[in-house]
Amino acid sequence: MTQHQFATEGYAVAPVFDPALVAAAQADIGDQIDRVARALHLPFEHSRPDLPITERLDAIAAAEPAYANLLRLAVLTDAHRGPNLTALAESPELKAIAAGLADRPLGGGVNTVRIRANLARFQQHRHNWHSDVAIDDGTECGRLRITAWIPLMDTGPDTGGLEVATGRHPAPFPHVRASDFHIEDDQIADLPRVQPACPAGSALFLDRFTPHRTLANTGPGRFALVVWMKAA
Repeated sequence: MTQHQFATEGYAVAPVFDPALVAAAQADIGDQIDRVARALHLPFEHSRPDLPITERLDAIAAAEPAYANLLRLAVLTDAHRGPNLTALAESPELKAIAAGLADRPLGGGVNTVRIRANLARFQQHRHNWHSDVAIDDGTECGRLRITAWIPLMDTGPDTGGLEVATGRHPAPFPHVRASDFHIEDDQIADLPRVQPACPAGSALFLDRFTPHRTLANTGPGRFALVVWMKAA
């Protein structure tokens, strides 16, 4: 069913990891915040080390938004290099499932890996409709074949997950260059839309041309590890 769904709808959710391993990977997020906070002049206690990662950045932002944003950016740009998150990104099982869904060998070059966060006090940074390959012009970016979006906690429509415009497409929809790089809603108005539930331990796999966006989140912070995989 997963293979057929991906081939026809451009996405699929599949169990990949032991949920305990995913929960352990949350520690890399907290460690990154600690590491950066200790390097700054502001006393470490302002970074709210007493709180879980799902509450920490929003709590900091309530008092010191610029400081919270600096810590947020540090997580998004470098936390994926933590040992637990690296183990998830380099999992042979993850790569095998992705290659099976993409129906071709993967692994050409180095995969791009990042953390994505959906935080109540940073809703202006949610991603609008887009596909992971926006311009298929034969460049290095165009070698991307499939994306694995791996939530670090149970995630769904009410907890800042993703919305997907379903269907397998031969090319990307036109993207508009504005403050971001996005697909206008009327371009995909006729496509069915789903908001998949992704329990911790699962991965949401997306075809390179599948439009998707981040849903609103007014509750605890949501973090996901994202791996963009290229053709061999």
